[in-house]
Amino acid sequence: MSTDTLYSSERFLLDNPIDLISLDKWQKTVNLLARVFNAPASFLVQYTPKGFQVTIASKQVSNPYPPGVVIAPDTNIFCRRIVETRSDLYVPDAKIDPCWETNPEVQKDGFSSYLGVPVFWPDGSCFGTFCVMDRAKTDYQASYFELIHQLKEIIEADLALLDIYGELKQLAHLDELCHINNRRGFKGLARQRMKLAQRNESRLALLYIDVDDFKGINDGHGHSVGDEVLKLLAGIIKQSVRGSDVVGRIGGDEFVVLLMCQNDEDVIATETRIMQGLDNAMLDSHLPEVSVTIGHKIADQDVRLDVLLAQADEDMFRRKRDKQAL
Repeated sequence: MSTDTLYSSERFLLDNPIDLISLDKWQKTVNLLARVFNAPASFLVQYTPKGFQVTIASKQVSNPYPPGVVIAPDTNIFCRRIVETRSDLYVPDAKIDPCWETNPEVQKDGFSSYLGVPVFWPDGSCFGTFCVMDRAKTDYQASYFELIHQLKEIIEADLALLDIYGELKQLAHLDELCHINNRRGFKGLARQRMKLAQRNESRLALLYIDVDDFKGINDGHGHSVGDEVLKLLAGIIKQSVRGSDVVGRIGGDEFVVLLMCQNDEDVIATETRIMQGLDNAMLDSHLPEVSVTIGHKIADQDVRLDVLLAQADEDMFRRKRDKQAL
């Protein structure tokens, strides 16, 4: 697996969360599986060399395994068979099958029936299993097998989008001076990020950052000093946001950030981190005094990127006018 991807098959997702993935949506999918099968428990289980971790468990009193539980990799459980064979597994009645005599799910927790399918990372390695368990023996018809495959494809589609986003992030066009995305690279990544947000029903906001009187810095101190200011600001912006947020330089002294947020307070907190980071950097810098103006807009559902950029730009100019009027 490439070290450039946003995920690793060596780490549990719950221990290293990726904010591009909506665990809430996966929870609804797992709950639906248990409800449709009228079963006491269903799961999304992740496999790593450390073992099998319950990533999502159906929210039922009858379910004995909460999220986060890890089972040793050599334990004789149903999920292990799926990971080893990379194939579906249906056990109608494990209590009459001697190969499950040492399975704690059967002997300790009383489960009899198991239906599970493998879930794969985009590179083809096994993420784990999507499964449903029952304490009674079962006789599932073909439509049930079709259903569990359709539901697990929802999870694999999310993982595939994650991979596409990671590839775009690596291949995006970079600004040579600041080593962040240029306008073209930013737009490509931002559009993909907005698709992920719509899929996961998460909120995004756009920051529009402009250096105050950058022309004066260039005219008074030279373009080489202006370049140093831009590189410093780009580094501060990157340090102030998440790795999954999209940062770009789209003009001479104009920077943008597309970030995940819950509300306006989250956005303001990010703006504050950027401005405080710049203030702190000025204390130890040989550069002239620098300030920025930041505008923002929380994205409306289905808004186009160009419209969102214009809205955030307008907010930035409004704030700049307000500062100049003081």
